[in-house]
Amino acid sequence: MSQGPGPSVAQDKQLLRRQLLAQRRSSAPQRDRGADADAIAAAASAFLDTLILPTSDTGEHSAYGGQPCVATYRSLPSEPPTEALAEMLHARKVQVIVPETLPDMDLDWRQLRADGTEGPALGLEAIGAALVILTPAMAVDHGGARLGKGGGCYDRALARRHPDAVLVAIVNDEEYAAWPLPRDAHDVGVDAVITPGSGLRLIPRAGSAV
Repeated sequence: MSQGPGPSVAQDKQLLRRQLLAQRRSSAPQRDRGADADAIAAAASAFLDTLILPTSDTGEHSAYGGQPCVATYRSLPSEPPTEALAEMLHARKVQVIVPETLPDMDLDWRQLRADGTEGPALGLEAIGAALVILTPAMAVDHGGARLGKGGGCYDRALARRHPDAVLVAIVNDEEYAAWPLPRDAHDVGVDAVITPGSGLRLIPRAGSAV
């Protein structure tokens, strides 16, 4: 598996993204999105039960009222669904933040309220308040390599994460790859993966928080 930046890695990633996107589009009509959403939410809830989420004491985001913060995202129709996941987080009285892609492909963050509306922009550094970060991905391999969509948004944002934050990618079952994915040196690996069929799988790595 190539580790350094270079044309071959970029080309391999782009080819794989096209293949995975085509696969998602072809399989979407056969998927039960309601069942997938419930399975993802249940797996994430069980995982949160194993963690101790300290309240925020930094004062950086006083709007959270000291409640623990989890970052997630609003899924696209082609992605594993996260609607039930957000509902579960709100039921647990967790403060939920979701990303907003900026013109320069960086990520700002907004609080996702229980009614589905979003609060004002919190700034690029808001991700630092989240001790669990649930990320989208096109695929994840068994070493924790995450293949994103190619914009570099999450790799840039994750550089600002809390040092103890746990990174969990959400993919379809067939996208948890047994073979190594192409990876650049700057790519941020994940600590765990959630799939609708298999639930949560931890990925032990050097320096992992789990």
